[in-house]
Amino acid sequence: MLSTLWGSTFFWTKILLVDFHPISIVFFRCLFGVLFLLPFLIKQKAFSKIKLSPSLIIISLLGATVPWTLMTMSVQYLETTLTGIINSLTPIFGMLLSIIVLKHRPRSFDWLSLFLGFVGVVIIFIVQNKSIPSSEILGVLILLVATFSYSFTSILSSKYQKSTSPYILAFTTLFTATIVCGIIMVFVQPDGYSYLYEPTNFSVYLILGMLSSGLGYVVFYYLVSYGGPVYALFITYIMPIVTIMLGYFFLDESVTGSMIIGLLFILISITLMNYQKRREKDKFESA
Repeated sequence: MLSTLWGSTFFWTKILLVDFHPISIVFFRCLFGVLFLLPFLIKQKAFSKIKLSPSLIIISLLGATVPWTLMTMSVQYLETTLTGIINSLTPIFGMLLSIIVLKHRPRSFDWLSLFLGFVGVVIIFIVQNKSIPSSEILGVLILLVATFSYSFTSILSSKYQKSTSPYILAFTTLFTATIVCGIIMVFVQPDGYSYLYEPTNFSVYLILGMLSSGLGYVVFYYLVSYGGPVYALFITYIMPIVTIMLGYFFLDESVTGSMIIGLLFILISITLMNYQKRREKDKFESA
């Protein structure tokens, strides 16, 4: 579900870039996400449980403000399909950071799952001659910083905020981005709100803000709490499937044999990782 929500982000962003500045897009999607989460936090009386700390502030900044702004900027330079390869580096960054920060000792099983997923993504895009033109190098570099930010966020939340409610983490992340990007928007596109009333833009923000951002981040932080940062970041391996489906149904793009082979590698990778996590949970519960 999360891969579906986040995998379509670049598709919706392309539509919004016609009228909105990247900063404005991040502001409105986070604002809609905050409005979506607000009733849940009020019902759970969660505001009294929010405890500000350096780690929570850093997580809130690196969770949406930095990566979403950078990702929205990168879409101006990159084709939608190319983002699948760059995003696939996210769990690899996550694995390296977990070794450095969390002192995690990955087993051969973890590396195998990681490798198979990455190979699947490469087969999907590289085999189809999805090369990177020199004009898109800037977009690639921007997106790499964004993926690293995602990875670092998952590591920090796993280490310092594991017991914090996913709703609180999602809300503080989106609220912080709303404030920061809202201030910047006043200077870069003060009339951005005028485009919000167009039916297409408003409908896209309902999906991108409430579902992809609001609901999406709740699910993401739940996955971090459940299986760890690398496990949660495996969603980036499933996201190319969403890209392919959107291209097939809405852009009249064909599905090739290399896509099917790549998807099989990805599904095997996800299955192995889930199987290992289930074994660990069962062993822990039986003990």
